[in-house]
Amino acid sequence: MEDTLQLLTKQISALYSSPKLEPFYVEYFMRKARNAKLDENAPEVVQKVEKACNELGIRNVLRFYKVEGDYYEWELQRRAFRLVAPSIDHLCKSVIFENTRCIHDNIDDPLNSKYYCVIVQYIGSINTQKLMNFVRGLKNKSISKKNYNFRVADSEKSIELTGFENNGVSPIGMNQELPIIIAKSIIELKPAVFYLGAGHVDWKLALPIKNFIDATKCLIADLA
Repeated sequence: MEDTLQLLTKQISALYSSPKLEPFYVEYFMRKARNAKLDENAPEVVQKVEKACNELGIRNVLRFYKVEGDYYEWELQRRAFRLVAPSIDHLCKSVIFENTRCIHDNIDDPLNSKYYCVIVQYIGSINTQKLMNFVRGLKNKSISKKNYNFRVADSEKSIELTGFENNGVSPIGMNQELPIIIAKSIIELKPAVFYLGAGHVDWKLALPIKNFIDATKCLIADLA
């Protein structure tokens, strides 16, 4: 049974990413997005995310999803089926990273910020050495290595910076506009859409990757 399910999911993923069918999937997604309306009873933090999406001019290309309360107890494949995501590869999360050795506490310089919002696939991982090398390279390595040490920010600091709790962090609508770094592996997804937290643990959003990059001017890095 398990082997049969794995084969089925592989076939579904291959179907979605097929050069012939991918455009139809994207067209279907965009049509749904244009007609989508947020539930008026959505939590305030989700409405905050929607407002930020409107301000970025991307509200008409994204979709919100309310999921079950035990969603995070499910395996990734069940989550992907729930969201009608093309594959588990398309499920992503936003993690706040802190440079504990940064010589300042500012976030206004995206090339040398104390905090970054890093987007990675659930199936992926973040190599902090690569993260450090990438950020240091933004200043042409003019800042000493001793001034870099990246770690996941503690939950209280993450909530303070974003306004979102664990498993609900959205890179859109944060309390403070942290610089965003998206993993290179995400921009290589086919179809080119991805799924993220929408501000609340029970809410998710999805949108085309290019629209997100164009709107947020995020940085792209190889973090694997």
